[in-house]
Amino acid sequence: MLKLQGIRARLWFATALPAMLVIALLVIGFATQYGDRVVSVLKDRGVASARQLSSAAEFMLFAGDREGLVRLAQAAMHSDAQLQGVIIYDAQGRTRARAGQLTAQVPQMDGELHVQLLQHMVVAQPIYPTSVGLDDPYAGEAASESQAGAVPHLLGYVVLEMSLQTLDQQRRELLVWSLLTAAGGLVLTGVLASLLAAVVTTQIARINRVVEMVGHGNLSARVDEGRIGVLRPLAVGINAMIGQIAVTQENLQHQIRQATQELRDQKEAAEQAARTDALTGVASRRAFTEAAEAEMQRAIRYRTELSMLMMDLDHFKVINDTHGHVTGDAVLVSFAQTVLQQIRKVDLLARLGGEEFVVLLPNINAEHALALAERIRQAVSSGHLQVDGYPLRFSVSIGVAQFDHNELSLNSWLARADVALYRAKSLGRDRVVLDAGESSSSA
Repeated sequence: MLKLQGIRARLWFATALPAMLVIALLVIGFATQYGDRVVSVLKDRGVASARQLSSAAEFMLFAGDREGLVRLAQAAMHSDAQLQGVIIYDAQGRTRARAGQLTAQVPQMDGELHVQLLQHMVVAQPIYPTSVGLDDPYAGEAASESQAGAVPHLLGYVVLEMSLQTLDQQRRELLVWSLLTAAGGLVLTGVLASLLAAVVTTQIARINRVVEMVGHGNLSARVDEGRIGVLRPLAVGINAMIGQIAVTQENLQHQIRQATQELRDQKEAAEQAARTDALTGVASRRAFTEAAEAEMQRAIRYRTELSMLMMDLDHFKVINDTHGHVTGDAVLVSFAQTVLQQIRKVDLLARLGGEEFVVLLPNINAEHALALAERIRQAVSSGHLQVDGYPLRFSVSIGVAQFDHNELSLNSWLARADVALYRAKSLGRDRVVLDAGESSSSA
């Protein structure tokens, strides 16, 4: 809100200040011109009055009619309220008539019109005789040229002193009128500037609210272009920008979702790869360990049976050395497929490493595990793999160990199964041995 008030103030000054300056200059120019005109009019009036009076006093000065000149001066005073005094001088500078209070001095008798504008306006008008042309058909051209070239004889001066009170009053009225006009113009300008600033800031506030909504994540917000007035081009641009942002964000979210799904798929693939043996497709050692620990907890909780088969292919190193690793890999794959055909879906076959495999048997005791191990051994022994057109036979040794509910360690259980396997190997291979010295079977 403070920011909008600052914008409003700047808009007001930007709009009002130039208009105020123009109004002030116009008023000052008009007052100056009008004041000069009033002074000029007053001077013209004073000169006209002086010339009229000098024309009327011409004959009286010539005839020496002093009383007539006095009456003329007094009549002039009564006819013009602005006249403060009238003096009529003869050609020698002697006063012939006076009326009113006059402070003017005897004018310089140079035959010229003098106008002084100080505290009062003083007009000194020379009086010359009026030349009258005679209609004499016998005078000829010489007489006419003589009259035209003659210098008029100065008869005297009429001096008028006029009050400037009316001029001062007009000046004061002009000043008051100018001030009132300027004040009215400034007030009107201020009001219009305030309205303009309010309209613009209101439109800016609407745009600002939409921008704030977009900043908070509401990309559906739009500026109402029909109510934004002069800022409509800006509103159109902002709406287009918001639309572009929305499209960009949607694309970005789609890319993020796609990348997240790819990462999830890669993670699942990595976890699946970590839980699956790449060669045989059976479970890895990690998957077996997790499953075995979960089954151990279930067997302890529900007091169910749980057994394990530890298996190792006999003479596998010889197969690799004789027929190569490709054949050895084929033997491992064939063995895993044979075991999968013998066990249940709930059982778990895992490759611990090399040619060593293990089978986790939930809900099976040692007796049934021993029987299953024998079936696996027989199936492996009776099968063969074609290598270079010749059958390749191989066998497996198996150690069987049942889970002990008092035994809480997977390693100790694996160790017992491994001991049974070792005994099967030591007893001649291709056989099944139960841990803890139980009976064994062979081909």
